Formats: sequence, structure tokens, C-alpha cells
Amino acid sequence: MEDDHKDILEHLALLNAVYELKRKRIRFMQLASVDTELGNLTEHFYKIWDKTSKGFVLKDTVQHAKSIDIIKGLFGQHDEIITMMRGNKAILTVDKIRFYQYLVRHIANTRALHNLYNLFYGEENLSIEKLVKEQLPYLERYLPTFKKFDKIKNLQELVLTQFDVQNIWSIIEIYDRIRDNLIQDVTLYRLFTKDFTRLYREDLKLKILGYGEISTVMQTMHGSTLSQSFIKTKIAESDWVWKRMPPIDTLNDVEALKKVYHEYREILTKKIGIQVPEQQFRYFKTNGWYTVYAGQKKVNPQMVGNFLVKRLDERNAVTLFNKILAELKKWYSFNMSDSSLKVGIDGQISNWVLLSADGALNYVGENDTLLYIDTSTPLYRIDGIEQLNAELFLKNTPWFLRAIIRALFLQEVLDRYYDLRSIVIDCIANLYKEKRNDLIPAFIKAANYFFASIDESILPLTPDEIAKYYKSDAFIWRLFQFARRIDKFVTEVIFRKKYIYRLPEKIER
Repeated sequence: MEDDHKDILEHLALLNAVYELKRKRIRFMQLASVDTELGNLTEHFYKIWDKTSKGFVLKDTVQHAKSIDIIKGLFGQHDEIITMMRGNKAILTVDKIRFYQYLVRHIANTRALHNLYNLFYGEENLSIEKLVKEQLPYLERYLPTFKKFDKIKNLQELVLTQFDVQNIWSIIEIYDRIRDNLIQDVTLYRLFTKDFTRLYREDLKLKILGYGEISTVMQTMHGSTLSQSFIKTKIAESDWVWKRMPPIDTLNDVEALKKVYHEYREILTKKIGIQVPEQQFRYFKTNGWYTVYAGQKKVNPQMVGNFLVKRLDERNAVTLFNKILAELKKWYSFNMSDSSLKVGIDGQISNWVLLSADGALNYVGENDTLLYIDTSTPLYRIDGIEQLNAELFLKNTPWFLRAIIRALFLQEVLDRYYDLRSIVIDCIANLYKEKRNDLIPAFIKAANYFFASIDESILPLTPDEIAKYYKSDAFIWRLFQFARRIDKFVTEVIFRKKYIYRLPEKIER
């Protein structure tokens, strides 16, 4: 039977209760630190007691009641001290190997995993383990004294021994040290719970949403996640979708990609005015390279352009296309007006999502807007220099084709995303792939009207040109996918290595 790590879950539940008590003690001690009564108690501690045959009693129970409240508030009630001691001892005695194995099971990011473990048991820096070792001696020593405070009904009944009084005085002497220790302890634990519950995943599964020509789009399906109170919550699916990027060798290259990935979105949204979903960037080091995922807030798949166009009538399909052209006009105007920054865009219909104002699935309304979702290949040039290292994306291509692609096609492919006419041709030609070639004449008419309205130098499109382009493009991608299958065969069968890419099923064209 699979190990459910029930003992570690119970351990974490105990710690959650313990650290809530510690937070209460910190709040009390911080308030007491600015109270003048604490200063008076420190200066006149031995003057508030009368030594009698029974032991030490308060000289004036009314005058010194606040001093006793401060003493009692240091660690709370007797049972609260017992709970804190149990938690501290559990931290020191828990099976560290099982604790680490539990983290391994639920935390995918290796660096985060090590950081979380080191918050508890790191040897080089301050750790929770070191801090609770300092707490235990005075908790154990002062426990019998604090038990007496719980038993009395009023201060007249309070009788302490010489040992009790000395214990209390010892606490007051190291009051600041105890407070600072607890603050550091609770701070480290808060960091642990925040990151652990954010990264915790159980029964993680992947749902493949679609295959691009090169990359795979997927969604994580979580069996459950944890709240910061370690309460397990079932989650059907994530709000994010992820595109797996090519493997990257160095952290510098990862950080460079991360930079352009986020900057590209900023340019599109803030400089050009094109709407883009929220996005994230995640990477993990495995087997000597970095696996990178470009994340984006999930959209309604029924409203993605290539699905939408399949069910729209001609009038609404043309309306959708005109909205895409309006977005491309923003992009084109920006590129024509800025001399140093040029932005690339892949305007094919599958990269746009309709935001319907009234939720309609079968028509495009006047107030509907578009989201652009293909930001995982961030293309922009500053002073003519491509900011994306395009060599990274060659790694997704079969090794025996890379030199040919680099020499003959790479620059031409990149340039295509900066040319309005090429982008529109690609968008219309994709109607063949979506089995809506009946829409091509109407789309060409709309495109030519659009070209004439913004730049008369752009040559009109013809049906033959669209057909020829699609035929050539389809042949190239079929050849490319065939080459990838050969690459997979050579890698797995001849070299007996793992092929790290997902290949799509046959793509309908």
C-alpha cells in the first residue's frame, strides 16, 4: 500500500496549533515591551514580594496585579506551555528522512524543496531547529512555576517558593532574548507554510489541451492542495495552462528568456494596447538542463479563434476577422511610428480569444473584444537586434536539420512575424486547416479593404496566393513532423536514450 505519510501530516497539524500559540505570545510580548509597567517590574521586582513562613506573597495584590498579568502572559496558560513544548520536541525528534521524503513527494521544484527543508534543519543558516533548542530549557524550567498561576482563583492565594521567584526573575532578565527568538522562529515557520502550501501538489496529473507544431500545451489537474492551516482541499483543475519550452542549458539563458517573456507582454499591453492574459514563468533543473514552462491564465477554449470560426456563419466569421485586423492595425501603427523598437506577432486565428460581452457562443458582437495568447515566443527587436535568442528554439528541431534551418529558413521565418501582409496571409490560409475554406473569399476581400485603408503600398491578396502558401506551409510542417519521428526513433532505439519531447498525433490539414 502506498505510504500516505500520516505521521508527517499529524506532525504538521500539531505545529500549526503550536505556532498559533507562539504568535499570541509574540503579540503579548510586543505590547508589554512598550508598557511602562514592564520597566517598573524589572527595576523593582524583589520589592513587590513579602517573604512569609508559607513562601513569597505579593505585598499589594491590587497595586501589583498588572505586574502579575505581564508575568502570566509570557507563555500563556499552563496547557499552552505544554502544547508549545510538545511541538518543539516534535521538531527535534521527528524522523527527518521521512519529513524530507514527504517534501520530495509533494514539491516538484528541487530548489524550493531544499529551501523548505533548510528552514527547519539547515546547518549553515538560522533554522527552526536551532531556535526551538534555545526555547526548550526555559520552557521546561519555568513550567512548574507557571502551573501555580493557573491554580489560583485570586492573587491573595498566590504563594511562590524562592525557586519560583528566581525563575520568574530569570525570565524577565532575558525577556528581549525570548521575544526575539520567538519572532525569528515564527517568521521562519511562516515562510515555510507560505511556500509549502503554495507549491504543495498531490496526485498531480497533466491534461494535454493541444499540440502546436513544435510545443505542447497542457493543464495541471490537482488531486488536492493545502491551505496555510494545512487543511486539504480538493481541486478539479488549475486556472493556468502551460506551454513547455525547449530545454535550456544555462541559468543565464533561462533568466534571459524570462526577461523577454515578461517584457514582451508589457510591450503588447502597455505600448500597443493589445490585451494579453496574466502569465507566469516556471523552470526546473533536471538531468543537467532546465525545463521551462510558460504559463498563462486559462481562457474559455470554446472562444479560441480556431474553434470559434468552425461554428460561425460567414457574417460573424468576417466580423471576428475584422476584429483581428483591428488588433493588427494597433500593432502595425506602433511598428511604423517607433524607430528603435519593432515587435513581432503571430496573428493566426488560433492565437486570438473572443471575450464575448454577453457570453454568446455563435455570434460576434459589436462590444466583444479579443485577447492575444501566443506570448511564449516573445519577438521584438531593439535597433534591429532580436531580443529573443532564437537558437534556443532550434533545440526543438531534429538535430540533423538544425544547420539547414539555421542557414536557410530561420531569418526568413522570424522576418515573417514582422510583416503585416505575411501575417494576414498565414491567418487566412489557416482556414484550410480548420476546414472553413468557404470563408477564404470573404476574408480576402476584408483583408484587401483593410490594406487599402492603412497603407496603399501593400499589395492585394489573391485566392491562388493563399492556396499556394498553405500548400507550401503544410508540406514543410509534414516534413518537419516526419523528421521529428525519425529523431525520436534514433534517440530511443539506436542511442537508447529518453526522447524528451511530446509528438502530436497526426495533424489534420
